[in-house]
Amino acid sequence: MAKRRNKTLRPPKRKRVTVRLVQEVYDGKPTEPYSLLLALRDEFRADLRDVKIGLAWRLGWRPDADGILRLGQCKKRGDLDRELDEYDFIILLNEEAFGKLTDEQKRRLIYHELEHAQLALDSNGEPKRDDRGRLVCRIRKHDIEDFREVIVEFGWQDNLSDLAKQAIMDADRPLLAECEKVPA
Repeated sequence: MAKRRNKTLRPPKRKRVTVRLVQEVYDGKPTEPYSLLLALRDEFRADLRDVKIGLAWRLGWRPDADGILRLGQCKKRGDLDRELDEYDFIILLNEEAFGKLTDEQKRRLIYHELEHAQLALDSNGEPKRDDRGRLVCRIRKHDIEDFREVIVEFGWQDNLSDLAKQAIMDADRPLLAECEKVPA
């Protein structure tokens, strides 16, 4: 056995694998995560019926600097990924946390992640397809984003950005009335 100066060689430390695909079927039945995914898609997201969505366990997610623990994440697959396997999206689920959630919390989590999965639409509102005939997908951002402290202090408010856009587009407001005057 080779030795370094005053140290014995140890076997190299192996990189930890942090992702594992969720089994779709076990003992002839869909697994719990896939049962939830399929039921929620059928109930709420029929637009995604032709989209291939896989589930994977994510191991070792730790709380971020603000103490927030990620429970899930929807990831759009790129062209190379789609060449290698069938999935348009992968939903990562925090394996350590998932088993501790109630049935309702599991449903809510998967539904939340499913809401990120969107089809890109053309100018006629039809799903876009790439040059290979595959559906073009995108990740949808959250509709609502705020801080708990702001809600506690000021109450719940619809998206301020949307309110600002509505105010700007209000032609009855003097500011915009001047801008919209058409020269005679």
